[in-house]
Amino acid sequence: MKVNVAQVRLSGGETVHYDLVEDFSAFDLGIDDLSFQAPVHVQLQVNNTRKAMLVKGTIHTKLNATCGRCLEPFVYTLDLPYEDEWAFRWLATEDLLETALLLDKDEIDIKDRIFEQIVLALPMKFTCSVECQGLCPNCGANRNLAPCNCGEGTIDPRLAALAKWQSND
Repeated sequence: MKVNVAQVRLSGGETVHYDLVEDFSAFDLGIDDLSFQAPVHVQLQVNNTRKAMLVKGTIHTKLNATCGRCLEPFVYTLDLPYEDEWAFRWLATEDLLETALLLDKDEIDIKDRIFEQIVLALPMKFTCSVECQGLCPNCGANRNLAPCNCGEGTIDPRLAALAKWQSND
């Protein structure tokens, strides 16, 4: 995913738009049962402020994931904002040296930077929907497909004393 910023560098105060699409399927997300279903679509707006280039945009892709509650596969849509600051090394101030992506040439590869943003945006636990009821802890049935009655009326023996306490009122 390469961006050529020569047009932006030569025109101070200008804004240039980029529309990039690349296949990230070769990247390992580090999680079993998680893979890219669609190419990553990145839209960028690069604004030259003469000191640096301010970058704003969006990252859009779809991932094949497994629900952490019901264990069913589903497609997880990822839409996230992207903000960055790019500066040429010879123009960078001390502040920019610490925070900006430093450029040595006009063409840069931002694939690793985009992948980093995707990984940081991933949830700790994937769920297919907010209403997902998950699996029955007793029989393992998917409670989204059919109601499960195997756990009704069963009280954990460790909590049986609490049931008696409630009935005394």
